[in-house]
Amino acid sequence: MNRLLIALCLAAAAAHGQDFPGKPVRFITGAAAGSSGDILARALADQVSATWKQPVVIENRPGGGGIIAGQALLASPPDGHTVFIAAGSYVTITPATEASMPFDVDRDFTPLAFLAEIPLVIAARSGTPFRTLQELIEYAKANPAKVNYAANTPGTFPNLATEYFAQKAGIKLTFVPYKGTAAALQDILGGRLDVAVEGVGPYAAAIRAGQLVPLAVTSERRDATLPNVPAVAEILPGYSAVGFYAALAHARTPEPMSEKLSAALRAALAQPAIVKRYADLGMYVQPMTREQVAAFIRKEREVWAGVVKRTGVAPR
Repeated sequence: MNRLLIALCLAAAAAHGQDFPGKPVRFITGAAAGSSGDILARALADQVSATWKQPVVIENRPGGGGIIAGQALLASPPDGHTVFIAAGSYVTITPATEASMPFDVDRDFTPLAFLAEIPLVIAARSGTPFRTLQELIEYAKANPAKVNYAANTPGTFPNLATEYFAQKAGIKLTFVPYKGTAAALQDILGGRLDVAVEGVGPYAAAIRAGQLVPLAVTSERRDATLPNVPAVAEILPGYSAVGFYAALAHARTPEPMSEKLSAALRAALAQPAIVKRYADLGMYVQPMTREQVAAFIRKEREVWAGVVKRTGVAPR
């Protein structure tokens, strides 16, 4: 009798998985409307919506280093119809910078897909005395704390990626926080800043115009859009700092639904239109299995917890 009951339950779950999704799906993101993270989510939503023949609604829940968006997912029914489009910092840096996390990344979420990696570019204003990363390192060593750099607010990925670089290089840089890329770019072009660190996409136009000098990208390999710009790792072996986005579901989502979600998302990410759209934003699709995504997140969390500790960023 017990075997029959189990078989019936499994059959019901499989049938439910075949009908999935049976209603509109929500993509919850911590990105603000109009930001690159929001655009990434909407492009993916359009692609899977056409496949599913169901609307995919974007719900922007910015703030709290991704905590607000993560809580919104966990407050939703674990029926596979809600997906967390999570920036990498939400699951790697926020756990180290928040004194009291309301959830556990490994316990409460299940990975669905790795959406894209986002290398940063270290760029200097055209009037600085350094034109290469090695020259920046040498200048900063001779002039401790004289070189200032712009990045997002303290504890964010661009800030920590730069401090990680400074640690590896044995130099001291002065951090000037900005809430947005536009304001930082205005000040660096106005000569009030020396260096800016941000995703390749937001600074691409200024680099093409010769207003910014790209010194290096933070990924392990060179960026295809900046083939003549070295990776930091070419000068400082072992250095890597790459932002990313991943799709997560509630950990209690039935496995057939999680698998179907994962397959649909990965199929969408393989479409040339998505690959090109993301590349235009300075983001690059990197196919991974669900297990690989989980392992990648755990590894990155260890790295950035160490960086947070060494930089002395106080938990909020």
